[in-house]
Amino acid sequence: MNAKIELIKEIYQLQDDDLKKRKEALQKIEPYVNEIMDKFYEKLLQKEEFTKFIPVERIPELKRKQIKFVAQLLSKPFDEELYNKIAKVAIAHYHIRLDPILLSYGYHILSELILELSQKEPTILPYLKLIIKYLKVSEEIMKEEYFSQKTLAESPYRANDLFIAVNSLHMAYIRCKSSFEELKVDKKAKELFEKSLEELKEYKDVLEEAGFHLSTIKRFCTQFSNEPNEKNLQALKNTIIKPLNNINVTAYLSLTSSLATMRAMTDIVYTRSITNDKALTIKTVQLNIYKLLSQNYGWAIEALEFLESEPEEGYDIVKYISFKENVFFLCIKVRDVVNKLYVIEAIDLLAEAMKLTLYIKSKE
Repeated sequence: MNAKIELIKEIYQLQDDDLKKRKEALQKIEPYVNEIMDKFYEKLLQKEEFTKFIPVERIPELKRKQIKFVAQLLSKPFDEELYNKIAKVAIAHYHIRLDPILLSYGYHILSELILELSQKEPTILPYLKLIIKYLKVSEEIMKEEYFSQKTLAESPYRANDLFIAVNSLHMAYIRCKSSFEELKVDKKAKELFEKSLEELKEYKDVLEEAGFHLSTIKRFCTQFSNEPNEKNLQALKNTIIKPLNNINVTAYLSLTSSLATMRAMTDIVYTRSITNDKALTIKTVQLNIYKLLSQNYGWAIEALEFLESEPEEGYDIVKYISFKENVFFLCIKVRDVVNKLYVIEAIDLLAEAMKLTLYIKSKE
């Protein structure tokens, strides 16, 4: 690592004694930081590619993190510790599948906005150039660490593993929810929830980028277990629900994209996962449908029912399904998650694939 840092210093002509100048540069731009960040996110959101990675409601939090990151870049020695901080951000960006060209575009916009300050304050131009120089170094480190993730043997599976782990956590939380609302503690449900939290440990850095802090959730869980009252319940809900929604959508849209849907559809069409029982009955068909939807969209589905007649309202998806002599309606209500319409379309696509597969099977 030290050899790599020395090479970076040589390539970009970084001096050990420029830390004082960097700190001075940070002081020079401090009065303009909020203005720069406002313009930064305004420009990013003008590009459609960024809208799925930047939820509007999270911009204040992202601004704080961005300011903190730049402050560390300008106020810390350029050593292994700072390199690792930059690398962690790069790895987080990799696991949310942010295209590296978008990463570079973000640095480009930020550098432009910083350079524009020279029009207001020409005397600080040398400081601005120093800041941009270190931003460029940071960008190169991020790109290197981003692409190094692709060489890891487990990388193709990490994203899917995170998706499965978050899905399990969400389902464990739902199991806890009813006892929480009655201000009781279901010991088995709580143990399942805590086990699911443990499985997310290795993704700590990625999750924190999405606003999901495992230690905070564990603390509130402990408080609620010791004293199940309304105040602790509300704190626990606020700590879990919003970040879970953010992560679930990020996990679906960014980490697995359409991979989960395509994998499930392939399974339906080629291995006939919903029609693979020897003694196939309407009950086994419905159970297989339930399993497949739960495994892929348990985090997003609020209610899933099989009804004999078509419901008038209350569901986002209603599928008329016939199998041999049987007819039933698959009815699904989707949770109030970010980008709900997109998720509904994906679930609907899976349901349609199952419907067609059952129709073909019944004709054999």
